[in-house]
Amino acid sequence: MRRDQEIFDLIEMEHQRQLKGMELIASENFVSDEVMQAMGHT
Repeated sequence: MRRDQEIFDLIEMEHQRQLKGMELIASENFVSDEVMQAMGHT
């Protein structure tokens, strides 16, 4: 059952990564011209 242990170990490693890590998603925020005007920026 060596293969089962390898699969278990991989799943456990992923589980620990998700528990202990923090994933950030890069994104850009765009606002409408109306919002910019309301904030006093053009």
